[in-house]
Amino acid sequence: MSFDKDISALGFVPDHGDTDATDGFPRIIWLSTTKSSGVVGKFYAKADVMGAMGEPWQACDRFDDEAGFETSRLRIVPIRKRSQAYTEVTVNGLRSKTWETHYKPNTGMRIYTELLCFVEGYDALVVWPIKGLVGKAVTAKTGSVFADAKLVLAEAKKTASASIPEFAFWVPIAAPIGPKGKVVTTSTGYGSDVVLPQYDIAVDTITRQTCIDLYVGKAMLAKADEAYKATTTWAKDLRVNDAPAEGFDMKTVDIQRNVIKPIVDDGELF
Repeated sequence: MSFDKDISALGFVPDHGDTDATDGFPRIIWLSTTKSSGVVGKFYAKADVMGAMGEPWQACDRFDDEAGFETSRLRIVPIRKRSQAYTEVTVNGLRSKTWETHYKPNTGMRIYTELLCFVEGYDALVVWPIKGLVGKAVTAKTGSVFADAKLVLAEAKKTASASIPEFAFWVPIAAPIGPKGKVVTTSTGYGSDVVLPQYDIAVDTITRQTCIDLYVGKAMLAKADEAYKATTTWAKDLRVNDAPAEGFDMKTVDIQRNVIKPIVDDGELF
């Protein structure tokens, strides 16, 4: 299977701007920990939202009030991402977010990121929302899932005769497993531990064969390219705040297109 030939024929043209659109995509989440189960380290999706899901997803009843699917290992095809700054307060035991128009360092703001992608075992696009330590483990410039995934892209570019989209290769993700076969946890610094997702291939083993093994194939390449082109506005209309409920002192923010860039845009998907 020649990914070089297929990618060259695709004629991919990178979109160097952030993107966004109204939602409507089903969501998957990473369970780093739960109140009922403690540390977990698995992807999870609600059955009533997703419908049917295939391998590697398995039906589960992790939560008493709903049926779901989960998997400890998953390969995704990244399409788009969007990020927004927010602040969070807890009043009377209830958390509330205020979405911000601009990110300001050293003000207690956090970053909420959503990844639009295809995943194994499901035919349509999904959104994977991440934040906090999980967000850093996935999107940080170094030592993250997508930082490691870029090494595969770099290997592929050695023989490329055209632009290579990041969605040309599967991104394998799993929980870190220690030498005794146990899931590795990371301290939050606040008295609790979480499981952070990691790239599911040792980076020092990446070769040309890795590119061949992770190539999505001609059919998925075309499907991902179509999705990429169809979602060019997916990150321009960002979240706004609901009117404050009684007892909350929250400002209502009118967020316009293209006014927020909490993360430096380097012209790449991830």
